[in-house]
Amino acid sequence: MVNDGAGGPRVRFRDAVPVRRDRRDLRRRFRRTVRAVLGERKAEMTAVLRRLSADHVPLSDVIPVARGTGTVVVFVDGTRLLLGIRCDGGTERLAQAASRFPVWLADVQPCFGRRRFWLLFTSADRAVAVTVLASVAPVPPGSPEGRPG
Repeated sequence: MVNDGAGGPRVRFRDAVPVRRDRRDLRRRFRRTVRAVLGERKAEMTAVLRRLSADHVPLSDVIPVARGTGTVVVFVDGTRLLLGIRCDGGTERLAQAASRFPVWLADVQPCFGRRRFWLLFTSADRAVAVTVLASVAPVPPGSPEGRPG
């Protein structure tokens, strides 16, 4: 700190900006924290999906959201998930199947990548089987997609 005599203390550049070694350590710690948080989120989402699969919770509704955002899948138990499906065909087939037959999540396979899963939806008589690769996230609270209509 240097006192310039005019008012308050002045902060030198060397005091304000960490040296290269410290910046590198900060970046490493930040990346390690981000990896840990993403790992926890994926583990939590895997647990939710496996519970829905094991309990054979049927789909209640499939709500398309704004283009590029994804699809909200609502289960009978009230669970709402935002699915980011790359091809629109998977969303359309899933919506058609859910409107005609009781459909539930039959199998979940975690995929390499952030929150991506292979999801197999099927009906009781196995007349409908839809497999999609989707990124899965909980619907943010307070979003219009999450409210029952």
